[in-house]
Amino acid sequence: MNKPSEPKSPVPSLTRALRVLDALTEDPVERSLSELSRELRIPSASLWRILKVLVDQAYIIFDKKRRTYRLGFKLMYMGNLMLNGSRFRSQGREYLRKLADRTGETAELDVRIRDQLVLIDQVTSPHAVYLYSHVGSAMPFFHATAPGKVYLAHTEPDKLRSVMGKLGFPRLTPRTIQDLDALEKELKTVRSDGYAIDREEMREGVGRVAAPVFDASGAISACLAVACPAFRLNDPKKREAYGCAVKEIAQEMTENGSGV
Repeated sequence: MNKPSEPKSPVPSLTRALRVLDALTEDPVERSLSELSRELRIPSASLWRILKVLVDQAYIIFDKKRRTYRLGFKLMYMGNLMLNGSRFRSQGREYLRKLADRTGETAELDVRIRDQLVLIDQVTSPHAVYLYSHVGSAMPFFHATAPGKVYLAHTEPDKLRSVMGKLGFPRLTPRTIQDLDALEKELKTVRSDGYAIDREEMREGVGRVAAPVFDASGAISACLAVACPAFRLNDPKKREAYGCAVKEIAQEMTENGSGV
């Protein structure tokens, strides 16, 4: 069989370099030349020249012992500059503090970037025991986490089936949703309540409650969430209280233009 040809681009080398960076953001995060060549369908000689430029410019790192490539710290530096200068992040911080104070839990702000949810800011819980995730960390499992369910709940049915057909239903814990019927039933509740919940669906012992923040066009621009020990969500009154708090403060962000 003939291999599918690459999409035409006015700057093919740049397109290939960006595809390399995209590939190195996914598991496994380290790849050899032959693995990247096979996955991206780029001839080894051409790919080697691209990788050399990316290494020379510090966008990726070459491990001489393992003979593998991984993302470089320059990208982390650039990402931190972007986040620290982000108007959206600076506006959202006051709402995160408000949510953390009101619930006593860690408050998070997540955005969707392609097929992943990325944590762009958080305010940790005032409790002695709290949950912490690194800003910039990604959650690729939309079916298993509250912010992901928020996005899926506002996706057209045909697109939802297409997206989940692509992403699948990886079983991360015994509580992870495993099929489309169960997910659609859950998403109906999310739309009705105005917030989503996950209890130990992505990580054992961890729960989240999330609500959407909308931009001026009515599209979801971010998800506001609380992260907490999962046992706290076993209490229906606690779940509802967290859900109402997240929903109300997310609505404030939308109304005040902080979702732009």
